[in-house]
Amino acid sequence: SEANFLLFRIPNATDVFNGLKRRGVLIKNLNGGHPMLRDCLRVTVGTAQENEKFIAALQEILIG
Repeated sequence: SEANFLLFRIPNATDVFNGLKRRGVLIKNLNGGHPMLRDCLRVTVGTAQENEKFIAALQEILIG
């Protein structure tokens, strides 16, 4: 892909955003910015290490 970010919709987006932030992963919370962006988060594609950190933190939040 040539995109430099991914937009995804996830239930409880703001809670997920806050959980990622607590784990040192900063992404963009678009929830509440526009009705069509309800429950949407945007993550920038980074280095392999940054992407792995994001995925691990997201899994921890969603799976426990």
